[in-house]
Formats: sequence, structure tokens, C-alpha cells
Amino acid sequence: MSEKHSVRRAFVASGQVQGVGFRPFVYRLAHEGGLTGTVGNTSEGVRMEVQGPEAEVGRFGLRLQAELPPLARLTALRQGDMPPVAEEHAFVIVQSSGQAGHNVLVSPDVGVCADCLADMADPKNPRYGYAFTNCTNCGPRYTITRSIPYDRAVTSMSCFPLCPRCAAEYGNPADRRFHAQPVACPVCGPVFWFVDKNDVAAGGTLPLAARSCTGGANAGSCEDTAVAQAKEALSRAGLASSGKVLLEGGILAIKGLGGFQLACDARNERALILLRERKNRPHKPLALMVRDIETIRTFCDLRPEHEALLVSPEKPIVLCPRREQEGPDALPRQVAPDTRQVGFMLPGTPLHSVLFDWLAAHAPQPPVLVMTSANAAGEPICLGNREALERLPHLADAWLLHDRDILVRVDDSVITLQPQTGPVAAGVPPVTAQPGRSEPLFYRRARGYVPRPVFLADSTGEAAATGGEAGQEAGRGANVEAGARAVEAGADTPCVLGTGAELKATCCLTRGNEAFVGQHVGDLENPAILGFYEEVVAHLEKLLEVSPKALVCDLHPDFLSTRYAEARATREGLPLWRLQHHAAHAASVLAENACFVPALALCLDGTGLGDDGTVWGGELLFMDLDSPEWRRLGRLAPFALPGGDAAVREPWRIAQALARQAVEFGHLDAAAAQAAAPWLAEHAQASHAVDEMLTRGINCPATSSCGRLFDAVAAQLGLCLTTTYEGQAAIRLEDAANRAEGPLGAVLAGRADVANMRQASGMVWPVGMAERNGLLEMDSAGLFARVAESVAAGMPVAEVAGRFHLGLAMALACMAGRAARSLGITTVGLSGGVMQNAIMARLLPQALGCFGLKALTHHELPPGDGGLSLGQAVWGRRMLAAGKA
Repeated sequence: MSEKHSVRRAFVASGQVQGVGFRPFVYRLAHEGGLTGTVGNTSEGVRMEVQGPEAEVGRFGLRLQAELPPLARLTALRQGDMPPVAEEHAFVIVQSSGQAGHNVLVSPDVGVCADCLADMADPKNPRYGYAFTNCTNCGPRYTITRSIPYDRAVTSMSCFPLCPRCAAEYGNPADRRFHAQPVACPVCGPVFWFVDKNDVAAGGTLPLAARSCTGGANAGSCEDTAVAQAKEALSRAGLASSGKVLLEGGILAIKGLGGFQLACDARNERALILLRERKNRPHKPLALMVRDIETIRTFCDLRPEHEALLVSPEKPIVLCPRREQEGPDALPRQVAPDTRQVGFMLPGTPLHSVLFDWLAAHAPQPPVLVMTSANAAGEPICLGNREALERLPHLADAWLLHDRDILVRVDDSVITLQPQTGPVAAGVPPVTAQPGRSEPLFYRRARGYVPRPVFLADSTGEAAATGGEAGQEAGRGANVEAGARAVEAGADTPCVLGTGAELKATCCLTRGNEAFVGQHVGDLENPAILGFYEEVVAHLEKLLEVSPKALVCDLHPDFLSTRYAEARATREGLPLWRLQHHAAHAASVLAENACFVPALALCLDGTGLGDDGTVWGGELLFMDLDSPEWRRLGRLAPFALPGGDAAVREPWRIAQALARQAVEFGHLDAAAAQAAAPWLAEHAQASHAVDEMLTRGINCPATSSCGRLFDAVAAQLGLCLTTTYEGQAAIRLEDAANRAEGPLGAVLAGRADVANMRQASGMVWPVGMAERNGLLEMDSAGLFARVAESVAAGMPVAEVAGRFHLGLAMALACMAGRAARSLGITTVGLSGGVMQNAIMARLLPQALGCFGLKALTHHELPPGDGGLSLGQAVWGRRMLAAGKA
């Protein structure tokens, strides 16, 4: 068609559009429509110019949004007409171009896809059994990428020159490996090999065929059949040796996608005990990997939502409800001794897949492996081969290494299910909103989801089209015009860095109307973890091409994240705001739900320094993110923590303090309190010392912590007197409550609505409420007294635990309802680590509904401290917008 009858239109697609098969997708659409033009990667996204009949060009624009490749996500699509180009006869893919500043989203790492698994299972395929098979729909992304635009030259695959066959696939727009940057095969790609302690001692850790190449050093060997055969033989031998270590009860360190993992046979109790001893991890649950979902079904009762998450491209660890089983086929209790929830995942890389194939062929039962991070407590996960060989000899018996470098440490993501209350997080399988359905809730957000952004609204509401429910549609192609306006509106918004807290540390960087929360770092308690944290911040800044213009940190002066922020603000002359811990939680859940109107927030966790210098943790806050402003409205009535941090490790101390307080307030008889103290037999002498501390008020800081109340109740019920990991007492208490039966069990499990329980005589314990010093206070000691009285009277532990959950949820909702009425507010955000308790996540929204209140919950980030950095960053944005720098 002559150019006078043609139109030419430019499209710029922003979002997750590089490294996900977007350009070949565009190429196919253009060819099917008979269009000419170009497509190429730029710093702003993918730029397309298409020319042809107006109807076909318009159809191209519609299909561009409606038929996206599996991993692509549009956040904005800008378009405009151009003069037609004369004598243009083809549609071509042009070379990438870049400049500072961009709107591109780097894809997270993606689990191996079904097509690549099929290639690996076909003996006639050149990638048969190849452990680094990938395509544009799967494989490593974030962990091998140095910068944008995403091309092979800026990844750790740059040192593997393509063989002719791979180069042909890479250059063919009709091939699903077209411009798949990690593409490789046995001839030209990475190789894996086995190393045991004898090899390490002898110095033979890097076989000649496996030495990492640099600067194209292997270019001559890519076509060398002898070298290729040697590499394949090396891998086959490594696979057999690795499998033998596992089947014989040993511990294998595996170089995974974002770091090393420790693996052992989960069916072997001796191996489990050995792993726990070496890691000094006596009780904390261990994650498991199996070959297929059918194996998980033999152990767990799976819902469709569990299965959708397990097979999703992100391949997270999914907490699944374990059935009560006995006999040789049952999972050993040592896997997760404190809970019936077991974390399962499917193989996320081809390397894991070929290992499971070998084990399935040689093991007497379907293989089940523990797959946990390869690091000692308080250390970051191992990244490189030499690092793993140096740091892991006391943990591992052997190593499965490979020569593809990991550039970024990323741990596995952990997800559970919560009752569905709103939009589903981007990147997780959506489920239909209806009673009884569940949605994902993050415990840990890392591999598969980072660096996917949270889309931010602003007070005008314009950018809200890419946040909340609309944001989920925008991610798959709808509302992209609003997304384009959002990008333009936020283009000049300064970058803010939220530095997070101490436990479950993350950072958050904003870019326009996007917030990028970094991967889970861990507990920021020593220089090694701080080094990992600084790596994450620096890499995200480089990848996003941003530099913070303001910082927000926690109020606690001794957090390493706070010290990092203070030092950087001083060094770079940047404004720094210190936002109270629970205010950051409130800002996080409200921002995630695009709520910029005045709202309440219940922020329930273990510890956070309050602006009065005391330990907070059970807070009712008012927040207006638009202003921005916040204030404290209510709390759990304070109680003592005898010994400070020692009380966190020994919850019986908190139980003793609350029992004493309950006696003093007249809630509990002293003799009954003494009789119902299960810790006396083991801690009698220490109990006397604690009593003296309480009498004299020595080292007994007051707290309003909801998490510590859970700990005290668990101790009072004899479930957990001392802890070996954070949250252990609360996990055991929740597990006990899940065993409640009858009407109470139905409510706790979500089979009946909590509204029906309000009228049940004696089922919901009444909890006192008072106003002191301008704050509403829920009677913590009174609720604890109900627990102590009930267990002393012989009530089953499961029922007591269940009634505690129900009574607490109703009391918190009552406190929120009272404050909401006085302020004319109808929305309550729910945040903090307590909201990872599935029972509380189920009961609190229902209980708030009894008072006419709408609950807002987290959907894209963990409710614990792993999501707190988002709240800090959003608070900083609003402070800048309000001119408060």
C-alpha cells in the first residue's frame, strides 16, 4: 500500500517488557497485520513504529494490550501518529539503545517453563537433560543482570559466546528463544560439577572443562565436540555423585538461582537431625522441594489456590496444611515440629529438575528434599563457588557447583493463604472473589517477585489507576492509558529511599509512581548482613538508574538501617525523616491499597520503639497519608517484660508478669495464678528472681506488644516456655487453636462467620476497654486472666487457644469501632507480623465488619517488617510533596 493510504503510529510500552519475549510478540503481530516498521528496546521501554492501513494499525494497538506474552506486564502505553515513511517494505527488530533514566521493569527470575522441561525430556532434543535450559518465558533474569537495557552483554552470560545453533535461535524472531539472554546449550553454555571435601582438600575444585570463562576465553571451545562431551560427562558424573550423597543421608550444597541451598533427604530422620545440629536450628520449620504436585498431595490437603501458587512461574515456597499421618510414608515431625503448615515448592530451575529426575530413578520412594538457605545463622546466603567452599565445610558434605555467576543474592519467597479481601498481588495467580476463597499472603518476598514494583497512587487519584484493583488489570494490559498519565505525572517525583527496620530487613526505592521493595535480606544485626543490605540498595539504584533525594528510617537509633540512613544523609546532604515503626506499618498497608483519605490502622507485632521511648506493638493509629500526619489513638494496656530481651527468649517471664498484674487488678486469684504456672517445675529459681525484678521494677520495660501477649499465652498454656527462633511461641499457639472443635473451630477455620459468634453465650470472652491519658486501652491483663482461669479449670488447651484468638480479635475491633465512630472513619488498615497469623487474618476483617468497618490488608508485601520500608518511602514522598524537606 502506498504511504498516502497508510498511517504510521509510534507506541512506547513501559513496564516488564524486556527479556520476556515482547519484541518477538510485537514482530508476530506486525507480520500478521501486514504492517511495516520497527521495534527496539530503549531506556523508556520498548519503542514500536508501525505503518499500514489505519484499521490494522488500530487493531495492532488493541492486540498489543490484550495478548501479552506470559511474563510481560504493561504499566503504560503511550502512542502518537507520525508521518509515513516512504519505501518501507518490512517490519524489523532494531538494536537496543539506552540513556540515563528509564521506565523499564527488570523481570524477576522465573521458574523453568513446561516447554523447556519438554525439551529436556526429549532424547532427540539438543538440550536433552541440560541443566541450564531456558527461553524467553523462563530462566534467570534479576540475579544475572547488571544494568538496563537488558541484553546479554550486561548479564553474567556475557562470557559464554553462543554456538551457531544457539545464535540462530537467538536471532530468529519466530523462535521462542529469540533474544533470550541466558540462552545456552551443552555445547556453549554453563556446566555443573560435583565437589566433595576430599576434592577441596586436594585443591581440585575447578575441573578444566568447568572453569568460568572471562573475556570470551572459551570462544574457541564452543564448537569443540570433545570439550562438549567432556562437559556432559562431568555433569553426568556430578549428578550421580550428588544423588548418592543425598540418598546416603548426607548434606549437599547446591548452587541455585539466587545463591546456595543446603539439601538433604527429608524422609531420612537422621539427615534432618544432622542438618538441624549443623545449622543450630532445632525447631524452625524447613522448606521442602518435591518433583511434582502429586507428591505434595500425598502429604497435604491442597486447595486450588495452593496448587495455582505451586505451579506458578514464580515457584515460591507455599505453606500447605499437612494431614495427620503415621507410618513409613509420613513426613517426619522434624520437618516442622511446631506447626502443621509445611512449606513446599516445586523445582524452580532445570538443575533442580535433573537432580530430581535422577533421584526418582534411583530412590525407593518419590524424593522429598529439604531445601534451605546455605548459610550459618546471622550470615548472608553464599553467592559464589569459592565463597561456598570457604564458608560451608561445617554445614555441607559436598557441593554441586556451576560456572554461571550469580550477581545478586536472592532467597526463596514464602507465601501462605489468607481470606480474600481485595485485589490480588501482581504476579500471583488470581482467584475469583467469593466467600471461602483465599488469596496469597507473603511471609517473605524475594525470588520470583523482586524487583516487581508496587504502583503508587497520589492524593489526586490520577495514578491510582495503576494501584489497587485497577493496578492488577493495568499489569496485564488494561488501563494502560491511565498508566501512561501516571508515568508522566510521576516523572518528576524525587526518588526516596526507605531503609526498613532491623528484623526481616528490606529497602524501598521509589521511581516516579513506582515503589521497588528489595528482596528479603534477613535480620540486620551484624556487619555481614549489613554488607548484603548495602549490596541490594546499590544494585537497585544502578538497575533503576535512580539516586535518592531523601531518606526515611526507623525511629530506633541503634538499628543498623537507621545508622546507614544517618551516615548516608550526612555524607550526601540529604533530608532524613525518622518515622515511628508502627506508623510505617500503617503507611505501608494504606499505600498498598491506594488509601490517601483519613483512616485507622491496627498495627500488631512484637516490638517497635514508640515516640514516648517505650516498646510498642499493639497500636491503633490514625493516619492521613495525604497531609501527611498520624497519631496514636489506642493500644493494648502495657505490661512488663522482665529482663527485656530475655523475656522474648523466655516467654514464661511475660506470663508471670501478666499473671501478677492480673492478680493486682483483681482479675485473677493469687492461688489460682500460682497453681496455673507451668514454668515453675523447670524455672523455679529464675521465677523467684523475676518476681523480685517485678517488685523492685528493675529491668522490666513496659510494652503494649500484641506479639508478646501471644508469647505469654503460649507459655501459660505450657506450649512454649522458651524459644529458639522468632515467632515460635505464637506459631505453637496458632497451631493449638487450629485444633479447636465444634462451633468455635468452625469460626476459627472460616467455616462460619464471626458475626454469628457474638450472640453465643460465653463463647467470646468480654475484654475491658478504658481511656487513660487520652488513649483507648484494651485490658491485656484481663484477657490473660481469662486464659489462666480457663486452663486451671480444665478447659482443653485447643479451646483456650481458640477463645483467646477470638476474644482478642473482637476486642481489637471494638477498640477500632469506638475510635472510628468518634472520627467518622470507616476504613481500618491491618499490618504487622501478627497479621501473618492465619486465624487473626481471618477473624479481624470479619470482626471489624461487625462494627461497620472495612479492613484493608496487604496483598503485594508481607504484613511484617519485610513490608515496612514501603511505608517509609511513601511517607517521604508525601513529606516532599508537602514541602516539609
